[in-house]
Amino acid sequence: MLDLSLPLLGASVLAGIVVGCAAGLLPGVHVNNTSAILLGMTPSLAALGLPTLYVAVIIVASTISQSFLDIVPSIFLGAPDEATAMAVLPGHRMLLEGRGAEAVRLSAMGSALAIGISLILIAPLSFFFKAFNGLLQDSMGFILIAISALTILSNRGAGPFAGLCERLRAIAWAAAIFCTCGLLGLVAFEAEPLLSPPVRIAAPSMLLPLLSGLFGAPTLLLSLRSTPAMPPQHKSSPSLSAGDTLKGAFAGTAAGALVSWFPAVSAGVATTLTGIFSKKGEHDDRKYLVSVSGVNTANAIFSLVAFYVIGHPRSGAIAAAQSVIGAIDFQAFLLLLFVMCLSGSLAYPLTLAAGGLAAMAFSKVSYSMLNVSVLLFLGAMCVAMTGFLGLSVFLASAMIGLAPHLVNVRKTCLMGVLLVPCILYFI
Repeated sequence: MLDLSLPLLGASVLAGIVVGCAAGLLPGVHVNNTSAILLGMTPSLAALGLPTLYVAVIIVASTISQSFLDIVPSIFLGAPDEATAMAVLPGHRMLLEGRGAEAVRLSAMGSALAIGISLILIAPLSFFFKAFNGLLQDSMGFILIAISALTILSNRGAGPFAGLCERLRAIAWAAAIFCTCGLLGLVAFEAEPLLSPPVRIAAPSMLLPLLSGLFGAPTLLLSLRSTPAMPPQHKSSPSLSAGDTLKGAFAGTAAGALVSWFPAVSAGVATTLTGIFSKKGEHDDRKYLVSVSGVNTANAIFSLVAFYVIGHPRSGAIAAAQSVIGAIDFQAFLLLLFVMCLSGSLAYPLTLAAGGLAAMAFSKVSYSMLNVSVLLFLGAMCVAMTGFLGLSVFLASAMIGLAPHLVNVRKTCLMGVLLVPCILYFI
C-alpha cells in the first residue's frame, strides 16, 4: 500500500505542470532535458524531505503538460519538436486565416481525447505487446522501411487526375528529398557530440536546428514572399465535426501508442504515419492537427505503460523516473497513470489560455516584421542552444526544407531525417 500525502501529491502535480509548460513553450527545451535536471536534483530534494516518489510524479506530470503546450510555439513561432514538426504547416495555414487560436484549441482537444482513448487501449495493447514484443522488435527495421516506402509512394502529383509521368516525377522528387534528409540526419546526429553551445541549459540536441530548419523556416520564408499582413486573429469554435475530431484523435492515439513500445522510434515516426494517409484541404488540416496532438500525448502515456508491462522505458523522461524510483508495481503504475490524467485535465485550459494570448499578441504586429523576427529568433536559439555548428545545420535544413514546397510534393518526405537513422539503428 502506498503511503501518500495528498498535499505533497497535489504540489508535485502542480510543479510538474509548471515544468511541462516551460518545456512546451520554450523552443529548444524538452521534457527529457528538464527530467534529467530533476534527476540530478533528486538527492538534494530527498535531503529536504521530499520522497523520491514525488519527484517521479513531477516528471510524469511534466510529460503530459508538455504534450499539450508544445503546439503553441509550433504554430506561432514555427519552432517544433519532433512530435509537432508536421503540425507546423497546417497550423501556420490556419494562422494565416486568422484561426491560430482555433488551431491550438483543436490540438488541445486531440491531446485531451487521446488520454481517454489511451485508457481504453491500455489493456489490449499491453497483452499484445507482452506476447509479441520480441518478434516485433526483430521486424522493426522492415516495418520502418515499409513506412518510408509509403511516405514516398503516397505522392501522386498535382491534381486528382495526374498522369503517370506526373506521378512518377512526384515520387522521384519525394525519394530524392527523403534520402537527402536522411543523409542530413545521419551527419547531424553523428556530429552531435561536437556541439558547443554558449548557453547550456541541458544537453544540446541536433533536433532543434534540424526540425526548425526543415519545418519552421521554409514556411516563414515563403510567407514573407506571399503574405503582406497578418490577418486579424479571432476566436471561433472548432470547425470540425465531433465525429471527425474523434476519428483524428483515434488515429493519432493509435499511432502514438504503437510506436511507444519500440526503442529509438520517436513520436515523429508516428506523425509521419498519420501524415501518409492525410489529405490536403482546410478540413483535413484541422483533422490532422487533432491527430498530431493525439500522437504526442498517447506516446507519453504509453511510454509509462511500456515501462510497467515490459520493464523498458521508451522515453528519456520515463527513464529518468525509473532512475528515481526503480521498478514500479501495479499500485505505483495506477498512481502515475492517474497523475497523467489529472495533469492533462489541468493542462487543457492552460493550453487554450496560452493560445489565446499568443493570438492576441501576434495580431497586433506587422506580419512581415513578425516573420523576420521569428526567423532571427530561431537562428539565435540555434546559436545559443547548439552553437555555430547547430546554426550551420539550421541553414542547411532550411534550404532542403524549401524543396517540397517548390516541387509540390508532400512534406512528410522531410521526415526521412528521423526515419533513416531509425532504420539503420534496427538493421
